[in-house]
Formats: sequence, structure tokens, C-alpha cells
Amino acid sequence: MPRIKDMNKHTNFEDNIFILNIRIRMIQDLLILDTDAELFLNKTLDDLDFIDSTLNILFANLKDNYRLIERDKQFHNLVETERQFCEVLNELEEGEGNISALQHPHLRERIVYLVNHSLDRQHSLKDLIADGKQLTMEPVVGYDELHELLSS
Repeated sequence: MPRIKDMNKHTNFEDNIFILNIRIRMIQDLLILDTDAELFLNKTLDDLDFIDSTLNILFANLKDNYRLIERDKQFHNLVETERQFCEVLNELEEGEGNISALQHPHLRERIVYLVNHSLDRQHSLKDLIADGKQLTMEPVVGYDELHELLSS
């Protein structure tokens, strides 16, 4: 399992989130097609676990990275990626394709586990977005402080 990066290292959140979105769309396409489960089921499950753990890492790194200029934008990007991830998990659970919980009932427990992880992250992200909005609404320098600084 990948470890959370040292915060002194640069993480390109936008590119990493973009790649995760591509991987999620690839799984959506796989679920639409007449895919042979014997060939693709295990790899698809590995990909879902990879996406889940990577979203966890990106969330943790972003949450702790207070200095990132576009932090709120990346929070919104992560929320959208989490939404798409839940969408593909729901398709996997409710779909009728060869790779689905309908064809492989043992997948339901794993899907529920992944959905719960995603929903927990989404709630945390929305709380962080709300907290960020409150912080940006408060002036960094008050009127009196600004007047005093400018008159010196």
C-alpha cells in the first residue's frame, strides 16, 4: 500500500486527480462493454482498491497542505472525483454486465466497503470546503490595521 508522502515533497494534485478520473472512466467503459469477467474481474477490483487508496492519500496530503494556493479548487476536484468513483461503484453493484454484483454476489461487501470510504472522504472534504469559505470571508487585515499600516 502506498504511503502518505512527506509534505516537503511537491504533489501535483491536479495531474494526479486527472489520472484517477481517467482510470474511473476506463472502469465505467469496461462495465458497459461485454467484458469477460475471467480476464478482467480481478484487475478491475485491484484498480478499485488502488483508486480508493490513492484518493485516501491525496485527501490526507491535501488536508495537511495549508500552504497550497489552489487548495480549495483541489478540494472541489477531489469531491467530483469521489462522486464519479461512487457512481462507478453503484454501476458495479446495480449493473447487469459480466462484471457486476448481479453476476458475482460476493462483490457486494467489497463495494459497500469502498462506497463507505468514499462517502466518509466526501463528508470530510465538504466540511473542509465549508471551513475554507468561512476563513476566506474574514478579512486577513482589519480596516483599522490597514489604515495604521498605510499611514506609517
